[in-house]
Amino acid sequence: MRFAVIYPLIAAFVILRLIWPAFKTRRTRIALIALLVPGALFPAVARFIGGSMVAPVLPQPVMIIGGLLQNFTFCLFALVLLREAASIPARIAGLPLPWLGRCRPLSAALIVIAAAASIYGTWQATQALAVRDVTIPVRGLDARLEGLTIVQLSDLHVSSAFGRDRVERVVETVNALKPDLIAVTGDFVDGTVPERGEDLRPLSRLSAPLGVWGCEGNHEHYVDYEGWREFLPRLGIRMLFNEHETIDVRGTRMVVAGLTDPMGALRYGREAPDSAKAFAGAPRDAFRLLLLHQPKFAPRVEGRADLILSGHTHGGQVFLLYPVVSKLNNGFVSGLYSIAGGVKVYVNAGTDVWNGFLLRLGTIGEITRITLVRAPQAPDAQAEAAAKESP
Repeated sequence: MRFAVIYPLIAAFVILRLIWPAFKTRRTRIALIALLVPGALFPAVARFIGGSMVAPVLPQPVMIIGGLLQNFTFCLFALVLLREAASIPARIAGLPLPWLGRCRPLSAALIVIAAAASIYGTWQATQALAVRDVTIPVRGLDARLEGLTIVQLSDLHVSSAFGRDRVERVVETVNALKPDLIAVTGDFVDGTVPERGEDLRPLSRLSAPLGVWGCEGNHEHYVDYEGWREFLPRLGIRMLFNEHETIDVRGTRMVVAGLTDPMGALRYGREAPDSAKAFAGAPRDAFRLLLLHQPKFAPRVEGRADLILSGHTHGGQVFLLYPVVSKLNNGFVSGLYSIAGGVKVYVNAGTDVWNGFLLRLGTIGEITRITLVRAPQAPDAQAEAAAKESP
């Protein structure tokens, strides 16, 4: 609902600060406003015609074209905002730059750049997909787990914008990597089981010797939570809700745990994430993998895991938003981080994005292939180990 209000406001800002000052003829103003307004109104279309801002039921072409127009409005707003910010220090310094707002060539250039960025960014969000190889050194990793591969998916956001074809492409890519284990870290879907269940059906073909594991995301709570909680395990995905399982791997043990998403407790009175409950009874000497959708909560795990896999941030989606995303997620945006106790946190940039903001600039849809290796011992630890081994 917020987007349905925000986008008309940012369109009004662009009209007042770009279109009206720079373009004097009535025909040009009307043409540019006609180009701007559909994108500003599309969130309202999704909300009131599609039936939901989170998970509208609209044909895929409508979602993609509507998203493209919406992105044009956003990109042009961002460029005008940058122009306004650039003019402030110049005006303070007394430079004669108030003409920036009236400069037709500059304004036309901003419109062209916004159009190009929105086309490219929409394509990046809806079509592009990359495998990212990451080697993660884990302190104290059992030598028998050296080279273990985990493929992580996150934020599939199956919806009107991302249907069965996209899911099939993801599944084919993952299976071709031949991982030892597959982890899906939340935000599987936007919509109800009757609307989107068949779109997710290809996930049942995901294959790995150590299984396919998942945790919920915040978007699972928004639409048909109980339906998805029942449906996802039918696809062969072992969903973990504040619980763990211990599995045998190459003659040693490994713990796979998952937490609920805090949105459930915050907004709907559902079970809050509880790492103590999730790891209750888990062997202390086993490698511990934790699936946690929102990375900002990773420091609260209190060293119970060796490796935490998260998503949620979509890698910031647009480079201009990186500082905002970082601030909202306690510094976690994308990639590998280390927190207290040497615990590793990997934040997947999102295999896809939410249908309400189909834009990627500076990021790409990600399938992560993680390879585990032993972290080098610190000098003190090496000396201690040598002393234990000496007669």
